[in-house]
Amino acid sequence: MQISGKTALPLKSELMSDAANEKTYALFDNPANRKLVAELENTGARVFKFPPIDIEKIVLDEKSVENLRHLADFDWLIFPDILAVDYFLEALEKNEIDSFEMDFLRVCAFGEAVSDRLRFAAIHADIIPASVEIDVVFAAMLDYIGGEGLKELKILFPKESFNENPLTKKLQAFGVEVLELPIYKVQIEKNLEITKLKTLLEAGAIDEFIFTAPTDFVALKQYFETEKVNDIFKEVKVSAADAVNFQAAREHKLETVSLFHPGKLGRV
Repeated sequence: MQISGKTALPLKSELMSDAANEKTYALFDNPANRKLVAELENTGARVFKFPPIDIEKIVLDEKSVENLRHLADFDWLIFPDILAVDYFLEALEKNEIDSFEMDFLRVCAFGEAVSDRLRFAAIHADIIPASVEIDVVFAAMLDYIGGEGLKELKILFPKESFNENPLTKKLQAFGVEVLELPIYKVQIEKNLEITKLKTLLEAGAIDEFIFTAPTDFVALKQYFETEKVNDIFKEVKVSAADAVNFQAAREHKLETVSLFHPGKLGRV
C-alpha cells in the first residue's frame, strides 16, 4: 500500500488472504516451533516469525570463579530467568563446584518456570513471586525476610550482561550488598524486519501471538527494552503453547493469556 509515495504498513485485512476465517499469527522463531508453524500455514494462516535471539555464555574471570568457590559467603541467590539458572549450574560444573553448596543459601526465583528449572536440579526456591515485576519481587523478599533482616544480607545475582537489573538498585538503596554475576549475554539483530514486526504487533495487525518456550520471555525483554508488556499486546490475543508458558505469561502481567488450542486453527 502506498501513501504519498511512501510505503505504509498493510492493513490487517490485507495481511490475511481472501478467506475470512484465516488468521495472522506471530511467535519467536526456534527449531522447536517448526511443526507448529507448518500446521498454522497449512490452514492458510499467515505466520510472522520474530528472529531468534543469540545467546552466548560468558567465560567467567578469576574473581567471578572465586565467588562461586565461596558461595558460603553469600546469604541468598537470585535467579531472574531460566538461562541464568542453566549457565550458573554449568559454571559450577565446569569449575568442579558441587551444587550442594547452594543448600546453605536461600533462593529467590523469578516465577514458576525458573523454580521448575531449579527443582529439576534438586534446588529448592524459597521465594517464588507471583509476578516478575521488580516491585512485586522486592515486596516478596521484604515480606519473607523482614526489613531489618534484609539490610544485613549479601546476595549473589547471576544474570545476563545487558545492564544492571533494577532489583539490584532497589536492594542496594535498602542497604543490601548485591553482587551481580553476568553469566550470559544476548544479542539481537537490529534490522528493518524486526522493526516491521514490532510495529505490526503494537498496531494490532496480528491476531494472535503464541509463546512456546520460557526463553521467549527473555527474548521479549530484548526486543522491547523499555515498553510495557501490556501495552505491546493490548491489541493482540496472547496464547501459550502449554501450562508452563501460560504461567510464565501470567507472571509477566499478560493476564489475558489463554492456552493455545490447535483444534481451533484458522478460526477467528
